[in-house]
Amino acid sequence: MGAVRRVGLAAVLCLSFTIAKTASANVVMKGISLDRPLVLDENTDYELRDVSVTGLLDCAALTLTGRIKSVLIERCAFGRVWAGEEGKAAAMECAGAVVGTFTARQTSFFDAENQLAALREGSFGRVTFERCRFSTSDSFLKQIYANNPWRTTPPVAEFYNIDRLELLDNEYSNMVLIIHPSVKQVVVRGSLPGLKLENPQATQLIQINPGQLASSVPSPRPSA
Repeated sequence: MGAVRRVGLAAVLCLSFTIAKTASANVVMKGISLDRPLVLDENTDYELRDVSVTGLLDCAALTLTGRIKSVLIERCAFGRVWAGEEGKAAAMECAGAVVGTFTARQTSFFDAENQLAALREGSFGRVTFERCRFSTSDSFLKQIYANNPWRTTPPVAEFYNIDRLELLDNEYSNMVLIIHPSVKQVVVRGSLPGLKLENPQATQLIQINPGQLASSVPSPRPSA
């Protein structure tokens, strides 16, 4: 809960080598643990596998900004973020990003004081979370309420400006899921507790059966 720690030299070298090696095609990050914010801001295809960003203060562990072709995240973890003087604490956030496709699989967004995921300031084509975990531990939630006696709600995951949002076999614990009317279509597989659909008339919600592929559901037509 203190100040953000510096990244070790080995992690920096590993990150630089990985990016340089694939600069001609896409940006690949593998097997990296960071204790500083990670920002994706290039018009390219990102691939993050076994990447961990945790233990931060007054920031977002992962930020998407600018124009990005695609993001693929697998077996990663973003969380344990406390708010500071700026009142900012998110596991993942969008800051004016325009993203073609975003896919996260087997990834944890956890223990962030304000938002587990905040895809608000930007726009997305297709966003997929499959077998991911959005969770606030009981101990972390208890500490949040102890620090802010006026607070009565847990952290949120909030989604805006998305053509198609796929939520497939995820786990949700001690959080609120908010889907804004600017999300055109939501495809759900598995349980979805704590959902707040702000305007059911504006957002098409489709529940598919266990084992059914999301690709079997037609995408919404582009706006005229």
